[in-house]
Amino acid sequence: MFAINSILFGAITAIASVLLHQSAPPLGLLLALLLTYLTIWYVGRYTGKKLYKVIASFAWFAVIFRAGNYGVGMELLILGDGVGTGLLFLGLATVVTATVRKI
Repeated sequence: MFAINSILFGAITAIASVLLHQSAPPLGLLLALLLTYLTIWYVGRYTGKKLYKVIASFAWFAVIFRAGNYGVGMELLILGDGVGTGLLFLGLATVVTATVRKI
C-alpha cells in the first residue's frame, strides 16, 4: 500500500509542478520546487523508509520526462525556455536531495 501511495504522491506532485512552473515565472518555479521537495520528504517521514522516497522520485521523473517530450499533436508541457529548463535541472537536484537526505 505504501508503494502505491508513493507512486501517487510522486505523480501528482510532478503534475502540479508542470502546471505550476509557468505561472508567474520565478515564483511558480520556486513553488513547484518547494512542493516537490516537501512531498518527497513527507513520503519518507510517512513511511519511514528511503525505498518509498525512491519510488516517489521515479514516479516524479516519469511524469516530468513525459511532459518534456512531444505529444501526439507535437505539443510540449515543459518548454525549452529558462523556466522549463530550470524545472528540469533544479527539479532533478531537488528530488535527488530530498531522496538522499536522512528521514
